[in-house]
Amino acid sequence: MKEFKEGIKQCFFTVVISIVAMLFFTYFLPTSPYKEYKGDAKNPNNVKTEMPLKLALNEEKPLFKVEKPDVFLYDYSMPGNYKYQVFLNKIEKGKVYLKMFDLVTNRILSEKEIKKESQMEVYNPTDELKEFGLSTRLTVKEGEWGDYYGSRVEVWFQPDDSTQPERKLITKNYIIQGN
Repeated sequence: MKEFKEGIKQCFFTVVISIVAMLFFTYFLPTSPYKEYKGDAKNPNNVKTEMPLKLALNEEKPLFKVEKPDVFLYDYSMPGNYKYQVFLNKIEKGKVYLKMFDLVTNRILSEKEIKKESQMEVYNPTDELKEFGLSTRLTVKEGEWGDYYGSRVEVWFQPDDSTQPERKLITKNYIIQGN
């Protein structure tokens, strides 16, 4: 009988602790890590910036017309995580990767990680634009969730021919947040 009462006590305390934990995680923690961008990122030179595009839950990308080589950054899963796609024509075999810089300080962001995470093979000998998309995410470590700031995104190309120097292909400015 004593063991039965101990078992009942343990069940009761387990239920009480579970309810307290659920209440804590429901009411006292923020409901979302995302803060809406309010146009308050520092932009001292009034540089034209864009917001990263949104990926649907099934990762379906929005349709749009691309008429020249371009890069598109996508918000992915949580703040500071991004995916990108690049449209290129007349490009020899090689790899592209991103470099990202703070627009205000010109400091490079998460240099080694972004270069490694964003690398992908490309090749398109035709004049027609071809889409190259990234299946893994890249993470910007600098900054906090909800603290938006301007970033210069550069697409760099390293030819397979090691006698050729790497070169910058595309530059575009985005408002991003860190992780």
